[in-house]
Amino acid sequence: MVAARPCWMAVGGVATAALSMLAASVGPARADTLVEAITRAYQSNPTLQSQRYELRALDDAYVRAHAGLRPSAELQITGDYADNRAGDATQALRLVADPLAGRRLESNQGQAKIVIEQPLYSGGQASGAVDLAALRIRAGREALRGAEGDLILQVIAAYADVRRDLESLAVRRANLAALERQLDIVRARQEAGEVTRTDVAQAQAQLEAVRTQITLAQVQLQASRANYAALVGDGPGELAPEPQLPFLPDQLETAFDLAEADNPDLAQAKLTEQQSRRQADLAKSAGRLAVSARTSYGSTGELAPFYAQDQDVAWTASISITKPLYAGGAYQAGYHEALNRNGADRLRLEAARRQVIQNVLSAWNQAAAGRANIKVQLAQVAAAQIAFDGMSEEFRVGQRSTLDVLVAEQNLREAQLALLGSRRDAYVAEAALLRQTGRLELRALTQGAPLYDPSAHLRAVKSDGAVPWEGLVGVVDRAFASKAGSVSLEQPPAPVGPPVLVEGSANGPADRPLGEHSRTTPIPGTVGYER
Repeated sequence: MVAARPCWMAVGGVATAALSMLAASVGPARADTLVEAITRAYQSNPTLQSQRYELRALDDAYVRAHAGLRPSAELQITGDYADNRAGDATQALRLVADPLAGRRLESNQGQAKIVIEQPLYSGGQASGAVDLAALRIRAGREALRGAEGDLILQVIAAYADVRRDLESLAVRRANLAALERQLDIVRARQEAGEVTRTDVAQAQAQLEAVRTQITLAQVQLQASRANYAALVGDGPGELAPEPQLPFLPDQLETAFDLAEADNPDLAQAKLTEQQSRRQADLAKSAGRLAVSARTSYGSTGELAPFYAQDQDVAWTASISITKPLYAGGAYQAGYHEALNRNGADRLRLEAARRQVIQNVLSAWNQAAAGRANIKVQLAQVAAAQIAFDGMSEEFRVGQRSTLDVLVAEQNLREAQLALLGSRRDAYVAEAALLRQTGRLELRALTQGAPLYDPSAHLRAVKSDGAVPWEGLVGVVDRAFASKAGSVSLEQPPAPVGPPVLVEGSANGPADRPLGEHSRTTPIPGTVGYER
């Protein structure tokens, strides 16, 4: 039986409040909220959909594995025709026995029978194949969880990118409008003889630079919109502000614990190790005897002319016991191969754990840095706004130059843009942290959204072809199955003394000339030729 994944429960009023903030209805039009964008992608994204069908294929493989415990039946029909022509020597002998015998003898015969075979014991191979298929389904479900988390993280990032780029474009357009007004003031003061043409040129140059930045910002916005559409399936509408994400851990150690307990990538690595361990069990029992029962019922007789009373009817029943005696070392080598593959998976499991811990720490620090930057940049924007307002007033009374105002304006806009970027980065980093802790799932982030049930297809096909006694056959088959050991993991010995780097050549990289060409000669036989 395929075990269900253990679920974690949300606790606390803060998480409940955050869930209510995220909950929203799914409309037929374009996505306007983050939860709607996530839901639309969850329902229609082809990458996630393909992963679901991969899991369905594993469900069917599980049913196919059960066939090793179930009976098989087949209908066998054969027809024979013979036309024999006797030579002189053979004909002479035949005439002695029967003076009327002719040289030509025709005969025909038909056979039809039904054969039923039931495996009784396979040395654990059949039941092991079922267990292995169940492990693959569980690993497939974790892979689906990982794919869902990756997609949701991509949608959150794309949503935040569009909002950031829209607001950045608005900041730059506001900057353009302010510079246009500033240019008009400078020109008016030039006509009054208060400033020089240099001041006008400075304002004009800054204005043209901002126009270029607006063009680049529009390109960036369209790229973000295209990425959003590729993930969600439709372009973004008027996007609402991002809601607060629920279930964010408040301590780094808590994040580590959650990730080690529920990260889908780590869970998949654990199940992969269990699969290779079960495969080693099967390899160890590959040379054991197998027992099966076989019965057949059928008739044999002349086809033409066909007379039912002339047909021979037979029913047979047999027990077959097979035991490999010698296979040239194939079974032993297969067992050792399976043990070594399991050793590799055990090491990959630790590598996956380290990667998850690294990802958690990285996401935690990025979120912390982003939130810290937001606090600093809020103060920076406020100070830059005061400085710009003061510079503008002082410029009107002739106490500040045009350059002073332009610099203050530029500082203000750069602070505003940096604040937008930090807000986006912090939010996406928090979503990445949820992904690593295994909580970036639609069932956790929303209430009332239609969810895909990964076990529904297995429930629908699990009983296809089942027979009442297959459970008993499976119990007998497992009772005497072999259990594999585990290979000892080895590593290079520790150095006797401190290792040192091999002495390098005197001609270091600084003495090497700049490379100005690349080698383009292909390997022979790897490219075509012109006719």
